[in-house]
Amino acid sequence: VLNDLVNNMDKDLVKALAMATSAGLTLVFCIGGFIWIGYTLDSWFRTEPLCMIVFGLIGAITGFYMLYKQVK
Repeated sequence: VLNDLVNNMDKDLVKALAMATSAGLTLVFCIGGFIWIGYTLDSWFRTEPLCMIVFGLIGAITGFYMLYKQVK
């Protein structure tokens, strides 16, 4: 009986940790990816902070939307 309880707790813990890790990585990669795109566009168009800020905000919005979809 105790083994079954421990196994169920382990499965639930692993599932929760996997979901948290996935959500965190999704958020970081969305924001980081869009900031990188903005940085690259800034170097091409010589508009130093503008594209990076705009794409960073787009990345944050996209990241939180994806986080919302994962949790829902």
